[in-house]
Formats: sequence, structure tokens, C-alpha cells
Amino acid sequence: MVGSRLCKWLSDKGHTVTQFQGDITVYDNWQKYYDRNFDFLIHLAALAGVRESFNNPEKYYEANVTGSLNAFNYARSCCRRMLYASSSNAYDWTGNPYATTKKMNEVQGACWQTIPNIGMRFHTVWPGRDDMLFKKLQRSEVTYINDQHYRDFIHVEDLLRAIELLIDNFMDVWHKQQVVDIGTGNSTSVSAVAKAMGYDGQYISENPVGERVHTLANIKWLTELGWEPKRDILNQEDHIDVAQC
Repeated sequence: MVGSRLCKWLSDKGHTVTQFQGDITVYDNWQKYYDRNFDFLIHLAALAGVRESFNNPEKYYEANVTGSLNAFNYARSCCRRMLYASSSNAYDWTGNPYATTKKMNEVQGACWQTIPNIGMRFHTVWPGRDDMLFKKLQRSEVTYINDQHYRDFIHVEDLLRAIELLIDNFMDVWHKQQVVDIGTGNSTSVSAVAKAMGYDGQYISENPVGERVHTLANIKWLTELGWEPKRDILNQEDHIDVAQC
């Protein structure tokens, strides 16, 4: 969801973008790109989602860890710099298999400093994938809301602006930190989002196994570069705009 939008975003701004084709876990699929040299490898391919990772931990490891190993090996040979997607779940990396794979990506990044790389801890991106809360609320497919949960919700366009800023200021950021948060710096209750979107169903208080209760991005590095979020998930006009996209 982020990758397809980022390709268009960068292409529209005049960058030459080559989209990787094939399964990243199969190293042979990388061979056809070894005659190329790139300024950046932006690695966003992964299996995401906390709950499903409990059902298929081996599949998540193969996609997120083995696939990323191939990406790091390729970047070391053919790219000047690398950005890769981590997750806010890496803050509590023992909580679920998905979070563990994202923390392992950050360990990989620390081991592969022969290629300058930065891990991007994305917080909760909206509108997000079809299986995520925002889209399910739009389709009236939510059966209950956990009123204890708070999330740092960042609109995908704000996320793209942050990635572009990171590309433009890569070395300055990399010299200070190799893993960065990308969010708004504000945490919003999930129940407030649901109410703003017209949800009038059941609210419960529980903490499902492996899920974080509260997320909040540290965006000092972004604000120092003059960035601030433009979209607010509690703004009804933003919801209308997204629904029409």
C-alpha cells in the first residue's frame, strides 16, 4: 500500500523509479538487477499484521527476515544508500512474531553498515490496508472497538512527505541515528476515531495478546527538518477525501 503510492509520488517529482518484480525471498529474482546501480534501494516489501503472525510465524520470518537479507545483500553491491520499513511494533519486539521480524530487520541494518541504511519505524498508517481498522470502519465491518487502545495515526501522504524528506537529508540523519520513527507525534484513542467515523457499535476494554496498548512516535528528527503532519484522522473532511480516492 505504501510502496505503490511512493513509486507514483517519486515519479511525479521527476525521480527515476524501478519497481522490483518477483518474490524477494528468492535470491535469483534479484539477479536481473545486478547490472544496475541506484542511488537508493527503498525496501518496503513485507508481511504485516500482528494477529496473523501468530498463525504463520515461519511465513513471516521467511518474508520479512530472509527477504530483507536478500535486499541488504543487493544494496551492498548495487546501491549507494538504503531505506527499509521497520515498524513501531519493534519497540515491543517480543510481543508477537511480526514485531520480532521487524526488530531483526533493524539488527540486520546495524550489521550492514557497509551500505548506509536507515530503518523507518512506521506508526499506524491510514487509510491503510483493506484489513486495517480505518478501511473496515468505512465498510461498516467492525464488530467492536477496544476503548483502551491509543495509536499514532499518520496519513499515507504525510508518510510519503516524511520519506521524501529522509531521502533529501539522508546523510545528515544517518550520522545521528540509523532507525527513525515516522508518525505524527500525537496519540489518538481508537474509540475517538471510531466515533468520528460514525461507529455506534460495541466498545470493550481488553488488551489482546501481543498488541500494544499505546503508540507514540518520536518525531524530533522530522520537526527539526521543518516537517509537520497535514492530515488529522479525527477530521471528517479528511475521511470524505479518503473515501473518494
